Amino acid sequence: MIDPATIHSTLSIASVEPFILRIPIATPVKTPMGMVDSAIALLVRVTTTQGEEGWGEVWCNFPRFSAFNRAVILTKVIGPFLKSRQFAGPYEAWSAMSTAANVLRLQSGDTGAIASAIAGVDIALWDIVGKRERRPIWSLLGGKVGIIDTYASLGRSHGGEEMIEDAMKRGFRGFKLRCWGNPDQHIGAYHKARAQIGPDMELMTDCNSSWDIAHAADWSQAFAGLNMSFIEEPIPVDSPKAVWQEIARRAPAKIAGGENMITEAMLDDAIDGDVYGVVQPDICKYGGFSGLAPIAARIVGAGKRYAPHIFSGAPGLLASAHILAAANSPDGALEYGIEYNPPRDDFVRHQIRDGKIEIGDAPGLGVEVDVDQISRYHVATPSW
Repeated sequence: MIDPATIHSTLSIASVEPFILRIPIATPVKTPMGMVDSAIALLVRVTTTQGEEGWGEVWCNFPRFSAFNRAVILTKVIGPFLKSRQFAGPYEAWSAMSTAANVLRLQSGDTGAIASAIAGVDIALWDIVGKRERRPIWSLLGGKVGIIDTYASLGRSHGGEEMIEDAMKRGFRGFKLRCWGNPDQHIGAYHKARAQIGPDMELMTDCNSSWDIAHAADWSQAFAGLNMSFIEEPIPVDSPKAVWQEIARRAPAKIAGGENMITEAMLDDAIDGDVYGVVQPDICKYGGFSGLAPIAARIVGAGKRYAPHIFSGAPGLLASAHILAAANSPDGALEYGIEYNPPRDDFVRHQIRDGKIEIGDAPGLGVEVDVDQISRYHVATPSW
């Protein structure tokens, strides 16, 4: 991985434009974070004074109305700041944005919204530089091969048999189901999934921080004998360290987490500590390429599995793919939600073959978002 601070390409910004997209889904899903009744995405288009365009994505999954707040942060805070000066490259812009927004972050308590807005803009800036240099971002940051492993992520446990079958036909060779609350309510679905996919494919569980802290170590035993690759976020990230350590010691699989770690210090603790075998930061939630590239390198250097979290539209998915390829991880894997997601599926044309995705050599992210096409999903950014 090449240090992003060493890559210079002068940037003068003319505009920062958010695009809030919302597409209702037929069957809403109740999650520990709230009801999911739509596919939602916050894309951001950054344009330079030379007319170059780059696309990024801002994490806005929960609460479902958070896209409005983050869009206003883009238009009223990030955009005016970027347009007021020139930057030597994306890393300098990311660092300047992070420093300039720090007092606002502290006063507002809105750490997540500000971090994700900065991350989305950073992705767009790297898209611009990649296009300018006629190189894909994974190569620009030192990746050796633009081919990475994937796994299929389902937003449920029960009722996924047809989706799993379809995903296997598409080429997926790993599957992650949800386990919200007591595993006794879900474990039957995991036994069905293991029988369906056979003994050699990967099987994982994501608990979305929903397990009872007092019972989590015991509950992990429900997955014994299933040859699980990892158990993701059984309890909230801010739970006592001793509880996390007990779960890691007793669980029949590696512990995974990182999507809710939105500072460098939190991720450093995960890398250096004895709890996590799999580390999963989300590039649209914290850091973008500039902030996460050094962290990804440290994850791989520490011998831990790098499997970035992503549940987003096309710019977010491809950004996650590029940073994984740039990290040269020997066992990394890209999360790929397999339920229909128009902000992603209308633009991502990459095929899954034998569990892998080839990102290709297209410059930047390798995606062009058609504004006319997304207009049918577009929700106006509120004025202020």
